[in-house]
Amino acid sequence: MAESPSPFKPLSEIIDIEKKEGLLEALNLPPKAIRFARTYALHLQIGVVLFFVLVGAWSYYDYYSQNKRNEATQALAAAVMQKDNAARLQSLAKVSSDYSGTGAALWSRLEQGNQASLDKKYQEALTLYTGVYDELPSGSPLRPLVEYALAQTYENAGQLEPALANYRKLAEHKSFKAIALPAQGRIYELQGDKAKALKMYQEAAEDQELSGQSRSILTEKINNLQPAGSAKTS
Repeated sequence: MAESPSPFKPLSEIIDIEKKEGLLEALNLPPKAIRFARTYALHLQIGVVLFFVLVGAWSYYDYYSQNKRNEATQALAAAVMQKDNAARLQSLAKVSSDYSGTGAALWSRLEQGNQASLDKKYQEALTLYTGVYDELPSGSPLRPLVEYALAQTYENAGQLEPALANYRKLAEHKSFKAIALPAQGRIYELQGDKAKALKMYQEAAEDQELSGQSRSILTEKINNLQPAGSAKTS
C-alpha cells in the first residue's frame, strides 16, 4: 500500500538556514553596510545597551534633581516663615548646607546676609553676599539685587570705595539707575568731591520718570552744590 502524501512540507523546505534572507537584506541595505553590521554586531549591540542605560540614568537624575529642588523650596519657605529669629537663621543655614547648588540655597544665604546686615554684622553680611554673587551667572536677574545689597552694606560699614564700585555696577542696569546715580552722588559728597557729586545728581535728574518727591530732593542737592552765582535749578 503506497504511503499517503503528508499534508505538511518538510521542515528543511520551510526554514532553509543556508538560503534564507536575514533582516538586513530585507531592509535593502547596501552590501557594505550589511557586512559592517555583521562584523561589528557585538559592538553595535553593546552600544545600543549603553545608550538605553544612559537614557535611563539621565531620566533618574532628572527626576532626583526635580525632587531635590522641590524639597529645597519647601524647606526655604518653612524657614522664612519662622517668627523666632534664631530658629529662622538656623533653618536657613540648614537649607544652604543640605541643598547646596539649588536656587533655594542661594536665597537662604541672601536671607542670612540680609539679617546680618540688619544686625550690623557687616563683615558677615558681605561674606554671604559675595559668596552668592560669585555663583551667579552673568545674566542672572539676581545680580543687580546683590550688587545693591553689597553697595549698601559697604556704605553702612564706612567702606566707601567698594560701595562706590558696586553702585557703579548697579548703574549699568537701566532699571536701577534711579537708585545708583544718587547713591554715587552721596558717596562723592561724603568723600568731599562736590564736582563729581553734582554731576551724578544732575545725571540722575535727567530721568523723566522720577517721582515729584525724588526730583525735589535732587533739585535741592544740585542747588546746594552749584558754585555761587550759578543759575539755580527749578
